[in-house]
Amino acid sequence: MLIVKIFYNIILFVLIPFLMPIGYLMALKKKEDGDFFERLGFVTFPEPPSKSIWFHCASVGEVRSLKLITDMIKSDFPDLNIIVSTTTATGKQEAQRLITPYHAFLLPIENSLAVAHIIHYMNVRALIIIDTELWFNLINSAAKHTKLFMLNARMSDRSSKSYVRFRFVFAPLLSKFQTIYTKSADDTERFAAVTGNKKNIETLGNIKFQTRKPKPEPKEYAYLNGHKIFSAASTHKGEEEIIIEAFKKSGYGGKLVIAPRHMNRVGDVVLLAEKAGLTVSRLTEQNHDTQVIVSDKFGTLDELYAMSDRIFVGGSLDNTGGHNIYEAVMFEKQVCVGSNMANFREIFITASKYNAAVTVSSADDIARYITAPLTEADFNGFFSEMDAQQEGIMTKIKEAVADVSAG
Repeated sequence: MLIVKIFYNIILFVLIPFLMPIGYLMALKKKEDGDFFERLGFVTFPEPPSKSIWFHCASVGEVRSLKLITDMIKSDFPDLNIIVSTTTATGKQEAQRLITPYHAFLLPIENSLAVAHIIHYMNVRALIIIDTELWFNLINSAAKHTKLFMLNARMSDRSSKSYVRFRFVFAPLLSKFQTIYTKSADDTERFAAVTGNKKNIETLGNIKFQTRKPKPEPKEYAYLNGHKIFSAASTHKGEEEIIIEAFKKSGYGGKLVIAPRHMNRVGDVVLLAEKAGLTVSRLTEQNHDTQVIVSDKFGTLDELYAMSDRIFVGGSLDNTGGHNIYEAVMFEKQVCVGSNMANFREIFITASKYNAAVTVSSADDIARYITAPLTEADFNGFFSEMDAQQEGIMTKIKEAVADVSAG
């Protein structure tokens, strides 16, 4: 393990002088250069609190999943201050907006000295890493100076093969955690296959489905009031063609709204609809006369889901692994998805049990879903089970935080 550590850090030492200028230019292009040097360890902290708990999140999705947990900590453990690090600048911004922690900063990338300084200066009682963020130096350094946990840990079938193959690296790394809280029993088994036992692994459940929002009032999509809407959200390349084909085959009398996962693909999706012989406009054009509307504005998915009659959630007909269907189901909307929901397997299984989610595999399947009467979904049963799961998760997390705070 020592040899691996030395070799890893030699590679970092060689590559960082080349990667940092490239990273800075990319940050400058995105207008995110103001925070860039935090990645090198130059983090300016406020006056240190008497004690704190440090959450590390990759980006926006992981930050949002923490909302109920951080609210609980603020309420039940007011003397335990929350600090949050993120890998992305947008994640930091979301942490500042949504969580309002004592301090938010970009993670010093693999800087062991910076990690140790943060822990000691901010009196960190525990570092909790959200999802499977296996930064080698972060974990090794943190484990020497504070308690270390992983929350919402997950491991796909595909990645588990690589982890097992290189278990001589990952098994010692995972042993540094006091507890690895996995999001499913399957994930627990995969982690155990790497570590060789379940000594510090516990199935907790997925923390990303905790907050049910009130139904938003129409705003950006208010101009479509009175129209039926079939929405295809978080779509990827290759999925829009299938959706458009299904829409044409169905003879659906309403509007097709496509919200691509990545905004830089809006133009491509517009062209696909035009080539299919459909009239198309962008959301910001507010043209209710076209058959297809392509969303070109961030932050409008909740409104779109709440207004839609039929919903497809993307990333599920390709190899992405699906996206979060709870964002639509929380408004008591049945969704259809492809068969690849590996990233959100647990909620998909629960939603399917109550007919809140149905599976499609082709344009013909989607066309039938669009036009056929919806089979009744038991949303009361779905939310009851989700609430029970959430209560169990929050109880376990509260117990762990109480132990950390008292330690």
